[in-house]
Amino acid sequence: MTRRAILGALVVGMLGAAFAVPARAVEPGGKHAVEPKRAGVPFTGVRFESTRDRVELSGWWFEGRPGSPVLVLMPRGKGTMADLLPSVREFSTRGYTVMTFDYRDFGPGSPGETDSLRNVIFASRWVNDGEGALRFAREKAAGRPVFAWGQDLGGQVAVAAGARARSNVDGIACEGLFRTTQEQLRWNGTSNDPDVIRRHRMLVDGKDEPLSAVPMLQVPLFVVIAMKDDVTPPAATREVVRRSLSIIDRFTMPAAGHDGAELLPGYYDQVANFFKRLAAAIAPPPAQP
Repeated sequence: MTRRAILGALVVGMLGAAFAVPARAVEPGGKHAVEPKRAGVPFTGVRFESTRDRVELSGWWFEGRPGSPVLVLMPRGKGTMADLLPSVREFSTRGYTVMTFDYRDFGPGSPGETDSLRNVIFASRWVNDGEGALRFAREKAAGRPVFAWGQDLGGQVAVAAGARARSNVDGIACEGLFRTTQEQLRWNGTSNDPDVIRRHRMLVDGKDEPLSAVPMLQVPLFVVIAMKDDVTPPAATREVVRRSLSIIDRFTMPAAGHDGAELLPGYYDQVANFFKRLAAAIAPPPAQP
């Protein structure tokens, strides 16, 4: 390592110790704050299995108009799928069938052992859950395009699940992405605990790390760049997506932070229009008379 690199690392370490941002570990909710009928869209409860370890999970399916593309909303790292109901309503009014679900460890019926998740920011078992949701949606969609959208933890899960197999999803939209879990732990100030480092090495398959998953993507990716994001900084997100070989669309939001970007004007229109363009490209040509 060069003298300049060593000096830079020391400066970053000192700044991290002095101004470390919150750890942003997951905070599962044990009950739904609101019921799905509050979305104002007809829904049915669904059950499906995660991939790889076949854990049974539950979700809500909000059927749109006939033939509408299906959009799977990957939950954030806090609360439950009920917190996504405002987003369900926004995407439904823009012409999508929508599915939400709870990761294991989240929602009613989960173990509720939040102490066991202290300082955990990402785990491949949640990617198994997201992949299971996508494959369930693919089967239920019956030939319609299937897309994924996620913020916070949901963005990392969507990218990793989409990278596992081309058939899982037809397009992804996300916000900030960290490079690797270990780097993110250093950024948020929790890497001084050896147990936290060790746990994440056990919990995360290296292939699911954004830095590894993004280059494996074979579908278009829409990335929202929130310029005031202090948890997954824009520079890290740009570095990750720069490695993609797939089509990348970027939407920069100067006033947006890590939370609440979807509340700013234009957010849902930009994401929905990205999926609309993909759906039009996927659609088979009209039958000739």
